[in-house]
Amino acid sequence: MKQFYQVLTLSVLASALALTGCGEQDEHVAKQESHQTIEATLTTVQLGSVPMKSVVPGTVVSDQKAQIASRLIGYIKDLNVKEGQQVKRGEILFRIDSTDIKSQIAQANSAYQQAIAALDDAKLDYDRFTKLYKEDSVSKQQYDKIRLQYSVAQENLSAAKSALDQAKSQLNYANVKAPFDGIVVQKMAEAGALASPGQPVVVIENLQSISVQTEVAGDLYAALHPGDEATVLIDGQEKPVTGTIYTLVGAANPKTRTHTVKLSLPSISGVNTGTFARVSFTRGERQTVMIPESALVTRAGIEGVFVVRDGKAYFTMVRTGMKLNGQVEIQAGLDLGEKIVVDNNQSLLNGDLVKASNQANQGA
Repeated sequence: MKQFYQVLTLSVLASALALTGCGEQDEHVAKQESHQTIEATLTTVQLGSVPMKSVVPGTVVSDQKAQIASRLIGYIKDLNVKEGQQVKRGEILFRIDSTDIKSQIAQANSAYQQAIAALDDAKLDYDRFTKLYKEDSVSKQQYDKIRLQYSVAQENLSAAKSALDQAKSQLNYANVKAPFDGIVVQKMAEAGALASPGQPVVVIENLQSISVQTEVAGDLYAALHPGDEATVLIDGQEKPVTGTIYTLVGAANPKTRTHTVKLSLPSISGVNTGTFARVSFTRGERQTVMIPESALVTRAGIEGVFVVRDGKAYFTMVRTGMKLNGQVEIQAGLDLGEKIVVDNNQSLLNGDLVKASNQANQGA
């Protein structure tokens, strides 16, 4: 009986082992059959060139900015413009009370009329004494005296006329106008305040002509030249623009040891002065690993590429850098000479077979 149980036990174990072996073989076959074959383009990992960039902060400034002041002393009136208001060239910004100016004009006109009368009287004397002198009825000394009085009367009239014209011209300065199309960015006085020459009342800027001003270190300054271009990204703008250097200030700021650089910008709408900008200067090139941007895939939130070894694809995590013209820099994760999949890779899984449809570079 004991021998019978031993034989039975061995038979059961043999059956179990046979079933287990068959299960493992079937699982292996099924696992092999689960891998798909993908036809895709391969490329060889190679070195590429990317520009070296120096990014510095900058500020949008206006090329045309004016502090508008009165040329007259007087009280401000009709100061109706507001900050942010657009103004046209020749548009009146404010007025100066012209009461005193009109009084000066009246006085100058009175002096002018008196000078006219004095000249008429002097001319009569001159004409009369000229006739008498020719008849030898007066001495030469008397004649010269009358002739001098006539000459002085002429000069007095000329001076009175100049004074009247000047007084009238002052009236033109009572209406202060915008010198160019622009926008009012600051009001520095209010109606009723006393204006004086050189004291700004409003500040206007032309936003149709703007630049970016930045400060750069001495080593970067030495590599820049007028006419060089740089990439400028302005806050609030979706796309960067190209700026052109037109001013390089050789004298360094004694506090920061930096140099002022100004770049002209193309016409941009919706940009105000004082807006923050990032200016990217190119300083030569450097060698780095570059691959097509289409080779990148994301698996479980991890960015990587599929490397092909022995005809099979294996996901490899990478660290990317800058992107340029459809290429992306690989800072870590790939070695030169490796084959990677550059298209038809979104459904790829580890171990899938890859059939090269064509090769993006030689040696792939």
